[in-house]
Formats: sequence, C-alpha cells, structure tokens
Amino acid sequence: MFIFIILLSLCQTAIAVSPLVDLSYTKIQGTALSSGVTQWLGVRYAAPPVGTLRFAAPIDPPATTGGIVVDATRFQPICLPNSPTDFTMKPNKRFTVAEDCLFVNVFAPSGATPESKLGVMYFVQGGGFGSNSNANFNGSDLALFGNIVVVQVNYRVGVFGFAQSKEIKAGGSLNNGLKDVVQGLKWTKQHISSFGGNPEQMVASGDSAGASALALLLAAFADNDPGLFKGVIMESPSVATIRSLEQGQEQYACLTNATKCNKTADTLACLRSLNATALQTTTCQFNPHLDDDLVKKPSLDSFAAGAVLKIPTIAGTCTDEGTKNVPKDTNTTAQALQFVNDQAFGALSNSSLSLIAQTYLNAPQPVFPNSGRMWRQLANAHGDFRAHCITARLQDGLAAAGTTTYNYRYAVLDEQQEALGFGAYHTVELNGVFGAANTDGAPPASYRSNGTNAAIVPITMAYWASFVKTLDPNADRAPGTPEWKPWTVAGQERLRFQTGNIGMEKMNDTQNARCTMLNPMLAAVEVPTSKPGTLELNSASGVGNASSTGPGIPQAQSGGDMPSLATAANPIPLCLQRMTGVALFVSALLSL
Repeated sequence: MFIFIILLSLCQTAIAVSPLVDLSYTKIQGTALSSGVTQWLGVRYAAPPVGTLRFAAPIDPPATTGGIVVDATRFQPICLPNSPTDFTMKPNKRFTVAEDCLFVNVFAPSGATPESKLGVMYFVQGGGFGSNSNANFNGSDLALFGNIVVVQVNYRVGVFGFAQSKEIKAGGSLNNGLKDVVQGLKWTKQHISSFGGNPEQMVASGDSAGASALALLLAAFADNDPGLFKGVIMESPSVATIRSLEQGQEQYACLTNATKCNKTADTLACLRSLNATALQTTTCQFNPHLDDDLVKKPSLDSFAAGAVLKIPTIAGTCTDEGTKNVPKDTNTTAQALQFVNDQAFGALSNSSLSLIAQTYLNAPQPVFPNSGRMWRQLANAHGDFRAHCITARLQDGLAAAGTTTYNYRYAVLDEQQEALGFGAYHTVELNGVFGAANTDGAPPASYRSNGTNAAIVPITMAYWASFVKTLDPNADRAPGTPEWKPWTVAGQERLRFQTGNIGMEKMNDTQNARCTMLNPMLAAVEVPTSKPGTLELNSASGVGNASSTGPGIPQAQSGGDMPSLATAANPIPLCLQRMTGVALFVSALLSL
C-alpha cells in the first residue's frame, strides 16, 4: 500500500502545463481541471467565414494585438446547420450556433509539456454534412486515460460548407467544409506541441459524416501527402453524396430561387449579402462534391483502385446502424421500398426492388413500441447498404492496396435500447470512446459508472488510445483483452465489442452474400444517377432473410474477459492507469 500511495502522489504533484498558452498570433487562457486535465475551449483556428469570406476557403485566424489574452474557458458557437429545423437550432445548454464557428477544443493531461510529444487524436464530428451533430464532447476522460491530446473541430456544413456552382467556383471556393477540416489539421500540426502533443503523431478520427470526410481525404492525399496525419479512425462510416458541378448547379438554382437572388445580376453577391439564417433550407441539398482538387473521384472508386493514402486505419460499424436513420413509422412494404429507392436516387429497377423485399422486408420482425410494422426490416436493409457493406468495401480496397486496416463490429447490448428496437445504433460506440457522461443527447444508461456496460468504456478507450499513440490498437490495449487482428480480403475478420463477449469474428456468409447482392447499389448511393429505374442488383444465393440482429450470428474466433480498470471496489485513479506498465502492477498490489 505504501508503494501505491507514492504512485498516487506522483499524479497529484505533477507539474501542470500552464493554462495560459502563447500561440504566437494570440495568447489563450484555458482551464486546469481538478481531474488532471487542462482544456482550451473555443480556440479560433481560422478567420470568421462571414461577409466576403462566406463561400470562400478558410484562411488563418487574425492576430490579436495589445497583449490581449483570449478567453478559452468556454465553448464557442458550432456551425449553423443547413436546415432551420435541425436539432442544433433548438435551445441547448451545450452549444449555440452561428456562422462564425471555426473553432477547435483541446484537452490535454495537465502534466504534459512541449517535450511530452503525446499522441494526438483529431476528432471530426458527424452530422450528415448538414450539421455539427457531435459538438463539444468532453474529451478530458479520454485524454487522461489514454495520456493523449484530444482535439475537436467545427467545420462548415450544408449551404455554408458545400454550396456548389460555377459562380462559387469562380468567385469563392468549393468544398469549403472539407477545407475547414484540413485547415484545422494544419493549425493542430503547427501548434499542438504547445499543448504537449506530437505534431508527427496525429491520428484523425471521425464518426458518420466525419468518417466519410476522412475517407475523402485519404483519397485526396494519395499522390500528395501533406503529412497532416499518420493514421485514421472511421467510426460508423458511409459515403457522401458526390455531385458533379452540373448537378450542384441545380441545387444552387434551388437556393437562389428560394432566396429571390435569382432576380439579381450577381447571385453570389446577393447570397453573401443576406443574413445567414436566410440561406438555411429544407429543400436544397449540399454535400461534398467533385471539384478536381480535393475530390476528384467518388470514394468507392478511389478505394477500389487503391488510390488512397497508405497509412494504418481503423473502421467499423454498429450492429444496428439503420435504426435511427430510417422513418420509424414505416408501416408498409411500399413505403419501405420507396425509401430504399430514394436512397439510390431512383436508380433501382423493379426486379431489384423485389430482391430487396425478398431479402429484408419479408423477414418476420417484432413490432416495437411506437413504430411501424416495417421499421426494423427497413432499418436492417439500410444498415447494410449505407454502412456495413460500404465499410467492408472500403476496407477491402485498403487491404488489397497493402495497408494495415482494422475492422470492428460494435455490438454492445443495452437492455433499454434493445427493448425500444434501436439496439446498438449508429455511432453509439462514441460512448465507449469518450465515456457516456461526455457525449450528447441521452446516452445509454448502462454505460454509466455503475451500469452493466461500464466495463466496455475503458476497453474501448484503451484500443483507441493505443492506436493514436502507436498506430497499433494492440500495443497498449487493456490487460486481458484479445489481440485485434487486421482485416484481410480473404479473412474479413473483425473485433466484436460486446460486454463479456469481446473477441474476433468473421463477417458471416449471409451478410457477405447480401453485400454481394447490394454491391451495384452502393455506387448509386454515392453518385446520383441520370438513369432512374435501370439498376440491377446482383442475384445472389445465400442471402437469407435479414434478422433483427443486423449482421446476423457471428462466427466467433476468440474471446476475452472484460476487465474493468477501475470499479467501485477497486478504484484505480485514471492517472495511474495511463502510466506505462502500472495498471497490472497496481491491480496486483491492491489484491495483497
């Protein structure tokens, strides 16, 4: 016990990094938390994208003068969503929204110094490229547990980040939301050593649309690596809708018609003169698009050709990816098929729709509270063609190109979410990465410190932090957890995250057959078609009927216990957990 007290005192007496940081162009004042983390919130990484900078590429932030110290003790606004009815527009204690939104949040262990050279996780949030829907997560627990620096970035979305037209190409810039992500990476690489981070050990992590953005950047940097990240983590990825300039022009016309700017000689100047909220729309759609610069091809084409930056990656999906992404009141086969075909921009033929119905919609499913009879069937189909099959195809491309890539299936069972029918829903793994108390909305109660899934949090954090520090999720994984083997085209092995049942499994034959059937549809999901009603799916045997478990029963390869590194009966401080080699030693010491 004497040794334990000495180790604990080391945590308590560590010299804290100063919350006052000089970034050369400005000085910022953060907050040193009692937990052992220092945070800097709402740090400007680019100039306000307003006025003439609306629809323009990001530029460096202006310098402060006169010795002014900028307050970095509270969050600044996140980016205005595309739709005026988006949930981020509602009053919220955690964030406000504004057009002036290009800020990062930084979390670092307080004992870090510029010489610490800690690994850096740069988090790109999701939101369907229409909102910043994972904003202002508390990265302090992950930073402390993993002994890493966590950076979160806001980026422009919707019309503000992805408006596309010949007018914007000539008088502004295309794909500005992606360029914001790149600008944030450049800012982080330049300044992260001031927070204790290593600019040469940065891993970009993103969920949902954030993961799709990183897939686009992996392709963009294939032949010209700017050295902004050494690895990538893609959580619950899909693909963005990639439009040509001609298709984007149609959406620009939608916008100018809605704002009456179509009646002016200079539509771009008109759009720049309007109040930002006047540009919000529920009918005009804006996403990453072809620009002959960052996005030269759709992601699926780039990955299939091996035309990607060849660095280590992690990618994976949650078992029930579709449950929160399809209309819960879907009640008939006709409604479900209409939704599926809309996702493919009307490309599917009648025979293809019949295959979808046979494979997914005819499968018997329980009817869950406040849901239509076809909700779960439709959700299972959506989970495959928007997530599981796309992720497998992206990683097949990475593996075939000779890069190391790790796949996971997040299958943690929460009793309440299972009863409601949501299951392990889209991006629920973020509660394991950051800790349930640090995310948004209403995270599953079972992830809390006294919940049945509390043990999955340190397990997930350890794999993620290990990858951030070493580009290998196994190097510093939690004691007693299984080795995470890379994905291969032939083996298709993935790590199953499930409390009490973590282990390697293979993507099963039934799901493989369904992905083979759906393969022609994936490209139609990414690129809007000009030939509606003509796309034929592959007729494949062995597709079965998709069950409520999404990917079906896994083929277990190996398992492992789920040790909790800190429990009520064995409260090991997080600062000790992150010390190399200490976790096992302290556990043994406490058992004496």
